[in-house]
Amino acid sequence: MSVSKTIKDLIFIQNDSGYRYSIEPFLLADFAKLLPGQKVLDIGTGCGIIPLLMVFRQPTLKATGIEIQDTENAEKNVSANKMEIKIVHDDFLEWAQREELESFDLIVSNPPYRKINSGRTNPDPEKAIARHELKLNLPSMLDKAQPILKKGGHITLAYPPLRLQETLGELESRELFPSRIRFIHGNQNAEAKIFLVDAIKEKKSDLIVDSPLYVYNKNGSYSKEMQEIYDSFNCIDGTDHIGEK
Repeated sequence: MSVSKTIKDLIFIQNDSGYRYSIEPFLLADFAKLLPGQKVLDIGTGCGIIPLLMVFRQPTLKATGIEIQDTENAEKNVSANKMEIKIVHDDFLEWAQREELESFDLIVSNPPYRKINSGRTNPDPEKAIARHELKLNLPSMLDKAQPILKKGGHITLAYPPLRLQETLGELESRELFPSRIRFIHGNQNAEAKIFLVDAIKEKKSDLIVDSPLYVYNKNGSYSKEMQEIYDSFNCIDGTDHIGEK
């Protein structure tokens, strides 16, 4: 294991091998609409970085992170940072159906990007589950997430642009109406790598397309806006790799 020291005042432990977080958690935590006292669920929390970032920004959140794989690092991170975040080690699809759950104000997820049989499946089981929809696909996740989201609650996701039409259609078919979307580019000359989308349950609104976010300048340094996002979380040296799940 290794301890990430890139975030001042926060401790992050993740495995040296296996799946490691990249830029998406920071983008999602920045993009999501956070309000005091919200009940927030992170599906596929990994080492717990998304709820930790969110609670860092909004300390009164009541956050839960669920993960089908090993949750030891997430539990250690929550404990080390003395944050009141609930970590659940379970299959979300079974947990959401089995438990008598209270409704959430916000559900967020940086889910597996790739469909089964699309591209090479990583031989590392941890990476394979994080990157391919082996345990959790978009329709199944939304089927179980929709009932436990409050009316007027938000769901915020990250996916590659190749899945834009599918994602918007799957959301709308469950009365999760997209309200904001943002495309993330490596630089001004690159195609979008991922998009962030926020949808509201049972509340239609105009779809706002935010200005694109360019992660890097031409010289390879972080763009002013990306650096500001990292700075807002006291992140000292950032993290590389975007949309490479």
